[in-house]
Amino acid sequence: MSDSKTISLLIPSEAPAQSQDWSIQIQKIVAQKGHFRHVTERGLVSRTKDKAVDSQEKQAANEIQGENEDETRQKHQESLWKGREQMLERLSYAQNEILCALDFISLLISKQSVPAQSSMSPALKEAVPVGTLAARMLKPKPLPSSVQQRLALTSEGWRLQSFRSASKKLSEASSRLRSDAERQTEYWAQIAGLTAAGWAVSRVPRDSKAVGVHFGFPESAPQFRDRGFALLRQSEDGSVTLDKHALRGKRKWLHVYVSRDGVRTGAFSPKRPTKSHSESISEQLTELRDSMFEEELFYEICREARIVANQGVSTRAQAVDLEVGDGCRISLLFSEKPDTEVAGNADANTIAEFVATSLRLLLTAAHEQNLAKRSHKPLPMTIKPRPLPEYTLIRPILTHLRHKAEAASFWGDCRTLLRPFVQAGVPVSIVPAGSGNDLSQPLHTETPYSILSGLMHPAQAACKVTLTGERIMTVDLHTFLGPPLHGSRYETSSLDFGFSNLPHLHHETKEAVMLFLRRVLLLDLVKHTQDLALESQDVQNSDHDTLRKWTLCRPHHGEFALYKSGEVVEKMKIGILPDSVNIRWSSLDKGTTSRQVLWSWTASGCTKADGAEVWPHVETTFDEAIGQIIKG
Repeated sequence: MSDSKTISLLIPSEAPAQSQDWSIQIQKIVAQKGHFRHVTERGLVSRTKDKAVDSQEKQAANEIQGENEDETRQKHQESLWKGREQMLERLSYAQNEILCALDFISLLISKQSVPAQSSMSPALKEAVPVGTLAARMLKPKPLPSSVQQRLALTSEGWRLQSFRSASKKLSEASSRLRSDAERQTEYWAQIAGLTAAGWAVSRVPRDSKAVGVHFGFPESAPQFRDRGFALLRQSEDGSVTLDKHALRGKRKWLHVYVSRDGVRTGAFSPKRPTKSHSESISEQLTELRDSMFEEELFYEICREARIVANQGVSTRAQAVDLEVGDGCRISLLFSEKPDTEVAGNADANTIAEFVATSLRLLLTAAHEQNLAKRSHKPLPMTIKPRPLPEYTLIRPILTHLRHKAEAASFWGDCRTLLRPFVQAGVPVSIVPAGSGNDLSQPLHTETPYSILSGLMHPAQAACKVTLTGERIMTVDLHTFLGPPLHGSRYETSSLDFGFSNLPHLHHETKEAVMLFLRRVLLLDLVKHTQDLALESQDVQNSDHDTLRKWTLCRPHHGEFALYKSGEVVEKMKIGILPDSVNIRWSSLDKGTTSRQVLWSWTASGCTKADGAEVWPHVETTFDEAIGQIIKG
């Protein structure tokens, strides 16, 4: 090992960092230590002690650091010497190999070249004489003609075999290319057919070689819009097939059932495509699209059902129940197969078909609204995601059905109320105000666009009540499940009878409006009776008969009284019940025996009761009975 050499490096002295200006030094001292007037003997002593302690700690730390630096320097020096030894060892080995090769080449050419002898090592010259090794070119011997002929035949055979192998491989490659071209032609022809059929075909962004088809609805909710895409695979014969992941899963459909008093009376199920092995790719895409549409429909129905649970809508695992009223319930079941145990009823089946068709039309209308929103100016961006509002699918249908049921029930009660008036011969009628608002007509599902337009408009109906004396009153029915109605409400127009003025009123229930109609009809009969009494008085005045002047004492109770000497001698009371019209006449004269006569008109006819005697089926009208009472 050679002696180590030491190199000395002169480090230039640094310029003093502090300035020699005493004014600047004094300012620095004042800034660091404070003003000189704050210096005390005690502070200087404590500062001196602190400096002594700090100097001792720094000295101990410097000693420890010096020991660590000595150990580190020694280890570094040892690693350097070890690396130097390894490098010298490898250099010696390489030098030995080079010298051996030089000796071999020099010995080989030493016979022809004299200068080569000088490059031989002394040890080689002593061990081996010069010129011991030599090299010369040997010419190949000519082969016999038989061997040459045999080699020529062999080489020709190998060439023929190579040509046959190449021809076979080229033929196979040509066949493979032809089949690939036919497969690609068939594949892209079917892709073009899908595009011509209206399906949107595009490449996959992550894989430019893959092709997919969009079978979903671009206006659907994000969780369904992203799923409406399937990869198109190429089979061995070149035909297009859907990816297996898209064909997985069960196909469920929305079935509608109508129940009356707990018994299913009607049902409607969508027509499902028949399964066949030869169904085309377009039919498979149509089934996937319809299945996803059904899934989105039930998903949106469940979302809306949660916010209208207070309107008689309940949700189960795979079903939603709607309470229509009068024991009618509609069940929306999301399952693979329909329930076959359903009693057949034409009206209930029509209602089920109406509900199923309306739900799908409303979801399609919601998609159209989403498409229209995309053409508008977007809303400002926010940090929080905007919630997706629930579609109005259940509410329009439930409003329409409840409105129809309410109108049918109201119309039935009106006809029951008017039958006694027909038997009594009173010209009173209640008719719908316009054929378009007559919801007592049956449902029709032949024209889907008319169904959708009817659901989009407010549910309302009106009827006209024609009274005696050419008085007319209208009754409007409005149904809305949202605020402020939350159901059905009736409105009646104002009416003036002279002795009583009825303002424009709102009625919250059917019972309330029917009670009001009975009150209106009672006041109308009272007004009609008053007119008859006035006509009778005019006739009595012209004939100079004994004047019988009936006085209307309690109009809202339908009571008339005949006074004599300031006392009531006869009383007449008109009453209207839900199924009858009554006239009760009472004799209250103290000089005679009390007597009561009752006329009652029902849907079957008129009945007269005089004390204990009853005459059924009396052909007496209301005006005739009033005339008999007035004349006495």
